[in-house]
Parts: sequence; C-alpha cells; structure tokens
Amino acid sequence: MDNKSYPKLLVISHNTFSSTLNNGKTYSSIFKGWPKEKIAQLFFQNEIPDFDVCENYYHITDEDMIKGSKMIVGKKIDKSKVDEIKKTISPIHSYARKKPKPIFSFARNLVWSTNKWDNDKLNKWLEAFKPEVIFFVGGSNSFSYKITNKIADKFNIPVYLYFTDDYITPIKTIDPFWWVNYYWLKKELKKLLVDVKKIFVIGEDMRKEFSDKLNKECISIMNAVNIDDYLVKRVKKKKYNNSIELAYFGGLHLNRWKTLFMIADSLYEIDSEDGIKMTINIYTGTLLEEKLLNKFNEHPNINFKGSVTEKEIVDEMQKYDVLVHVESFDQEMISKTRLSISTKIPEYLASGKVLLGVGPSELSSIKYLKKLDFVYIIDKYDRETIKLKLREIANQKNNFDEIGTQGIVIAKLNHSIENNKDIIRQAISKGVYGE
Repeated sequence: MDNKSYPKLLVISHNTFSSTLNNGKTYSSIFKGWPKEKIAQLFFQNEIPDFDVCENYYHITDEDMIKGSKMIVGKKIDKSKVDEIKKTISPIHSYARKKPKPIFSFARNLVWSTNKWDNDKLNKWLEAFKPEVIFFVGGSNSFSYKITNKIADKFNIPVYLYFTDDYITPIKTIDPFWWVNYYWLKKELKKLLVDVKKIFVIGEDMRKEFSDKLNKECISIMNAVNIDDYLVKRVKKKKYNNSIELAYFGGLHLNRWKTLFMIADSLYEIDSEDGIKMTINIYTGTLLEEKLLNKFNEHPNINFKGSVTEKEIVDEMQKYDVLVHVESFDQEMISKTRLSISTKIPEYLASGKVLLGVGPSELSSIKYLKKLDFVYIIDKYDRETIKLKLREIANQKNNFDEIGTQGIVIAKLNHSIENNKDIIRQAISKGVYGE
C-alpha cells in the first residue's frame, strides 16, 4: 500500500481496542493492520488496550475528572502502565453500568463539563501525533462528542462517525434527566455533523433511518469475525443421541437472564413430558448477585459456566449443538436496541452451529436472523411458543451439521473482517486525500 492508503488516524471512543471485550473487539477487527505509526486512540473507560492494534494511547477516566486537577488529568498509556489501569477499576462505574440510569449519565456529563480534560498534557500528545482524520464511536454521553468537536476544529480535520446503537431517537419516558442528556447530545451532534464526512452503522435498518434523520451518507458495515479462526476449530458430530446441549454466550444485563430462565423452564418441561434431555449452558462475564447466581446453579436444566476468555470461546462453542442469541423483551430495552445487531451473531454463524434467536420481532437482530431461513426464531415471551420451537429443533437434530454449514456461508458473505476493513479504509482515505 502507498502512503496515502493510510492517513494518520485518531480513534476516539469510550472503549479501547481489545482482544476480549465486545466493543473493543469490533474496533480491533476494523483497524488491525493499520500502520502503528499512523494510528492513535483516545479512550475513556478503565480497560486494558490491545497493543497488537495500536501502541499510541491516551486515557482519561471519570475518576481522573472527579479527583484530579486540570494539570494532571489524563495520561499517555504504554505497556508499562497497564497495571495502573487495573488498579483504577471503579466500583461506582461498575454499578452505573450494571444499573444504567439517566441520572448517572447526567452526573457524568456534568463532571466532564468542567473541561479539565482540555489541558496541556492532552494537547501535547495530540500535537505530537498530528492526526489527519478522526474515527469517532458515537455513544450516549454528550461529553465525548464535545471532545471530538474540539479536536476536529483544532486540527481542521474530517470526522467519520460510527454508531453501534441508536442513541439519537427519543424514547417514551418522563425522566427529566434522560431529556436533559438527550438535549445535550443533540446539541453536540449537530455541531459535529458539520465536520462529519460519512457515518458507519451496523445494519440496513439503521442505515436507512439515520440517512434520513442526519442528512448524511450512511454506510452499513456488519459486525465481523475472522472466519478462519472458527473453521479450523469446527467439530462435526457423527451421531446425535437423545440429549441436546444448548449454549448462551453474552451478558445477562437488560433482563436477558429472565428470558434464559424461561427457556430453561421450558427445557425442564420438555424433559418431563417427552423424555428429551436438553440443557442450556450459560457463559457470561456479568457479575451476578448471590441470590441470582444461586438460582442459576440450582436449576436442573442450566449449567452456569461463568466467564470465558477470547481464546477459549471458539473451542467452547464447538462443544454444543445449538447456540442461543437472546434479546430483552422489556419495552424500554426494545427502544434502545431496536436497530442494533449483536456482535455474537457473526460468531455464532461462523461456528457452524445451529442458531436459535430469541427476542421481539421489531429488533434488527431478530429481523436479520429471520431472513436466514435456517435459523430458528422465538419472537414471543411465551412458554408454549418456546416449547413448540424447542421441540421443532429436537426433531431436526440429524440435520444439525447441514444447517450449521449454511451459517458459515452467510458469515463469509456478510461478516468478513477483510471486507469491513477495506470499506472503512477506502472511505477514510478518499475523504482525506480526495481520491
């Protein structure tokens, strides 16, 4: 590649590049291979960066903004500083993520409005790098838009905006803190759009809706995986006995745990009524309260596995017959996730396993899976509906390998890392150099 294929890129996001965490994994998959001297990241969460993707990091946290004076807020991160990040994991922040309430976002935006982040340390780091373009991951907090605006104006450079969720559509709520946060977000987004060249989104539904709302060209890039990592690990079963093993990988927040219990209770009834042993294995990094953890451990049709590393997850998926994707049926969560497509979907497809999607039919994740006629779908929070679909799956067990192969085909077509990387790199390069 010639020099103009890769402009000096500043990535601004809450999450850092990561080999283990969902959002960070997505960013890493997009930018791995970008010349390290031409990429830098400014991030705001207490997370360990992936130094295989980038080596030039700047880190500002909520704790910095609360405790530090303007002169000392923020720091450049290299491999020697990783232990410092581990020591600053905040229990307050963990609680706010576990129980996301508008008042926490309101307080966070207020803290960052002190502008302590805008100091000599950050400006020296930026001047040393001299970015030519910004890739900004838009979230729900207005302060990150404000920071991006400031840097884009300072260097007079274009911005490429990336939305993984719908943060710009009003929801039905009377919570005054939500509306104040929304007003601040809309105000900063309006300023930022002046510098935005293109917007990347994660699905066709979001592309259509955001193009109209924001009057900007939106490009759909589906979540992606390295499919070869899954193909080399694929295990085909020669014969299926009278037991079927399901597995769920992902968070238990947004009340997804309720849906998983409904599935487990349905499995128990099928076992009692039909003599078909079906168990769901649950892998999650979500920290559970003791009462809920005991409930998982005591259920006869649940094997609670806890967390799994990124290196282990591909092998673990191969142990099971059916992989389950779950969305929340709560109305408030539906409004938040309706245009999102889970990062787990491409991983499940690439695994070559049978997929079961559970969630409301209006969500983009479920719409997408419904279009794939080999995926089993449950779109009602109803015990009898769930049991009917689970029995249908059990009756198809001799076709599981054939069904899973269709998932691999779709993963190659729609979820290739290389395709996404090319789309984004070419768009950014043309925006900067006009080629």
